[in-house]
Amino acid sequence: MLEVRRVVRGGVKEREGVLICSALGLHHRGSDPEAVANGLCSDELFLRLGGRSWRLPPWFTSRSRQLPSGTLPAAMACVRHFGSGMSLILAALGVALAVGVVFRLLALIAMASIGLALAASILVHELGHVLAYRILMGAKAPAVLIVRGASCRVLRLSGPWRADVSVVLAGSAAPVVAAACAWPLFGLAPSAVLLGTLIALGHVVGLVLPFGDGAALREIAHGR
Repeated sequence: MLEVRRVVRGGVKEREGVLICSALGLHHRGSDPEAVANGLCSDELFLRLGGRSWRLPPWFTSRSRQLPSGTLPAAMACVRHFGSGMSLILAALGVALAVGVVFRLLALIAMASIGLALAASILVHELGHVLAYRILMGAKAPAVLIVRGASCRVLRLSGPWRADVSVVLAGSAAPVVAAACAWPLFGLAPSAVLLGTLIALGHVVGLVLPFGDGAALREIAHGR
């Protein structure tokens, strides 16, 4: 039997049903959807059999965790946390790729490869945000990692506008840097390198869209 439980994140205080995160200046009632959206609590999915229960990864429900202090611990937490939400998708794509290779199904190989490359680019994108935030805003600057499946976001403090812009741009720049590092392997796997490059450029194009990082840049510009 599946059961959803609302769990308050560590570092969040509860007063008369109101969840408070002083570090980020957030407060919402525990029953409000905004409490989950802003990472004050998580909707944890449990599998219950008999008298035992197991917490499932955040494949279908949101889970948040505080970003740890330090650059390396923050980077590792980012990959683990967001990777846990994407693990079901990654496993399915991995199986699809293996089936495609075994049975020589080129269309399946292509779709699985594109899916894996997209998932990897999302992890690299969010890692870019986290690393830039730690470097520019300090090793102990508060932030929350929020994931639901392939939906990943970092909720953080605002700082000087130049630092904020740099943190936003770092997300789109990270896949480009990763793709550039792969170009020496072009002779060995030209299709994979080109695919990675196109996906990386797609992250840059996203900066002009009215949502995601594009919306964040506009908010920074309007707040100057």
